[in-house]
Amino acid sequence: MITMENVMSSPSSRPDRHSGPSLLLVAIAYIVLVIAGLVCGVFLAPRAGFPMPSQPVEKALAYYSQYGNAVRWASMFQLASAIPLGIFTATVVSRLRFLGVRAAGETIALYGGMTASAMLIVSALCGWGLATPGLSELPGAVRALQLLGFGLGGPGFVIPLGLLLAGVSVTSGFYRLLPRWLVVLGIVIAVASELAVFSLVSWKGAYFIPVGRFISFIWLIGVGATMPAVRARSSE
Repeated sequence: MITMENVMSSPSSRPDRHSGPSLLLVAIAYIVLVIAGLVCGVFLAPRAGFPMPSQPVEKALAYYSQYGNAVRWASMFQLASAIPLGIFTATVVSRLRFLGVRAAGETIALYGGMTASAMLIVSALCGWGLATPGLSELPGAVRALQLLGFGLGGPGFVIPLGLLLAGVSVTSGFYRLLPRWLVVLGIVIAVASELAVFSLVSWKGAYFIPVGRFISFIWLIGVGATMPAVRARSSE
């Protein structure tokens, strides 16, 4: 006797296409929001260089007091970009599982992507706090928020982002779900992202941060465009 339970558990009754958001569209949304935040700095603070924590605190005080509006807009877009990044992470891990991946890599990718998204959110809120009127009169608070924002949005962001790239790339390489060049690119960016940890002991290590943050755009678009959403039917 055929029951509903048997039908639901039958391999032939399972959907062959993954249900979820488009990886490509979510990746594009994330990239657009990141770029929008950068554009705010260019147009709203055209003559000012962004102050780094390695520079005197006086430069930070002058920048945040004069260009608070630019910082607020940039922080808004940065916080907004964390949402599609989190959605991309959840969707790509769900798709790997749908395609039959059973490995630690997909769980590592989930941990890395969600952590990176959380780091972006807190870093954006630090930036918003720096743009608070009157905070320039508290140089200690400005320096503390500046360091925290840099730490969270710099190495704190790209290091877990590297785990997302590595987890997806390595498992996809074993299961042949992505082109080889994209797997290699993901691993290379992941390694560079992990090297950003040296920025905590030397400012020269900060050069690895933009590698992980911006070159990963290519990988995200590539994964969104090439990772299959259709599962091969079993021959049994």
